[in-house]
Amino acid sequence: MNGTKWIQARAASGQALNLHAVQRERPDLLKQAFAGPSPRGWRRTLIGAGVDPYEIEHEYEDQVECRICGYASAVLGTHLKAHHGVTGEEYLEEFGPDCELSSEWFRAARFGSRPIAGIEHWESIWSRLYVVDWIIRLHEEGVSLNFHGLRDIGQPLASAGWKLFGSWDAALQAAGFDPDEERAIPPFQHWTEELVIERLRKFAVEKAADWRLSMSNELRSAVLRFFGGPEAAAKAAGLRFVDINHRALSSDSKIPRLVASLRKLEGLKGRARRKRLGTIYHRNDENRRIIQYRYGSLQRLAEREGINPRALAIQTYRDEDDVHHDLDLLEQAGKMLRHDTLKRGHKTLYNVISKTGWGRERLASNSG
Repeated sequence: MNGTKWIQARAASGQALNLHAVQRERPDLLKQAFAGPSPRGWRRTLIGAGVDPYEIEHEYEDQVECRICGYASAVLGTHLKAHHGVTGEEYLEEFGPDCELSSEWFRAARFGSRPIAGIEHWESIWSRLYVVDWIIRLHEEGVSLNFHGLRDIGQPLASAGWKLFGSWDAALQAAGFDPDEERAIPPFQHWTEELVIERLRKFAVEKAADWRLSMSNELRSAVLRFFGGPEAAAKAAGLRFVDINHRALSSDSKIPRLVASLRKLEGLKGRARRKRLGTIYHRNDENRRIIQYRYGSLQRLAEREGINPRALAIQTYRDEDDVHHDLDLLEQAGKMLRHDTLKRGHKTLYNVISKTGWGRERLASNSG
């Protein structure tokens, strides 16, 4: 069934046609709608099929699954802190910005419905595709797409574009527009990636002499525009993030000892490794601050210092060896390896075994 007929049949039967529902059912249609240098977007696709975007049915999943243990809930924040000892920011750092901390239903219920440029919303969750759809719509309506002007009439869209794409320029490019052509006032300095790198290196030298020095607004905007953020820009310039960061740390003497402590995690398994990682990093504000400003993240530390990144992973049970290690400890302590006892006293371990099958045969032999 082609796209138009599929849309019409779905609308006639009262089935959902919002972006998230279609992404699950027919991702190929969204790929077509948002492909090419001048994407038409989903709103125009619906209109082309004779369907009013404001009359479509919406469908949202009411739970989001924890990628560490498989636990599902409307919101994961409390679960992550209570069961894994990590913050939402650390969780996103581990699994990438595409994962979510709350369900579609939860985000839709809290969606800001304020009109943009006097136009009502037809979707109830911000997403990269919805941002692009809005940019296409505003261009059709003759609204300026300059970021600073747009903030006055469409702050939610400007904020969503910045958050989901890393910069407003990147959002405009995804919608098929040239950011330089959309600026109401051309930038005083004609920035290029090479010029940004040159200025960053100069700034790093000046900051080494005066740690109180702050980056200019022009350079900061160019960093966001071309690289999406200061960490990526520093890497492209061959610098450490701390070389251009707004804070200075006097902790050089602590780095070798901290790295040595993290390297020892390679020899630990299961909860022993996860507990030790929590002591060193997740529950130690000073160490976490040092690592974030010196390396950017645990994973970047692992890359630079030659540590196995799996040793610094959030997950308590990374593989079958971790599961058997903790089962061995429970067995040595005289615990019965039964499904019901694990579910009551060791829920994370129980969930991993249930989902992966790792070590399940040991529970079966003790479940009589």
